[in-house]
Amino acid sequence: MHTGPSPFSTRCLLPAAISAALFIAAGCRGGNPVSDPVYADDGIWILDSAYTLDEYPFQTAACEEVFPAGSMNVDSVPPEAVAHLRIRATACYHARVRVVDSDSDTVRTFETRFGIFNRSEEEKNRGVVGFLVWDGKDDQGGTAPPGEYLWRMEFDFGSGRIRKFRTVFSVP
Repeated sequence: MHTGPSPFSTRCLLPAAISAALFIAAGCRGGNPVSDPVYADDGIWILDSAYTLDEYPFQTAACEEVFPAGSMNVDSVPPEAVAHLRIRATACYHARVRVVDSDSDTVRTFETRFGIFNRSEEEKNRGVVGFLVWDGKDDQGGTAPPGEYLWRMEFDFGSGRIRKFRTVFSVP
């Protein structure tokens, strides 16, 4: 692991900050926010400031594209989770997450799908809560060491609607 100054912040707990199509709040065990990130990368930083993403309303065809039959929603945070993002979305999505350590090495990759069901015309753009959850394991199934981890996230809302985000978690 990296032993010098962090290439990104140790932000851990992020408030519900994103409105309309995607509201994200983050949590992890034991971390405290200290500084803004200095790590240069693509994707919108999810920190403690407000960000509005309202261009992706619910679309049935797009939902069927990113949430195929047999997919499962992640609608709670299991007790073994070391980090999670709480997401309120108005559109179905397929999220790809790459967890990167402070040496820029990929520790874990995972995917989550989220579907919205039984929407009437009046309810179709009301957000629904889901989660991105990391259990603290690496791709080989071992426990990742304590430290700061950058999440590089790509949300596919279907119909070519893709957004990139990133955030940092501190794992004790």
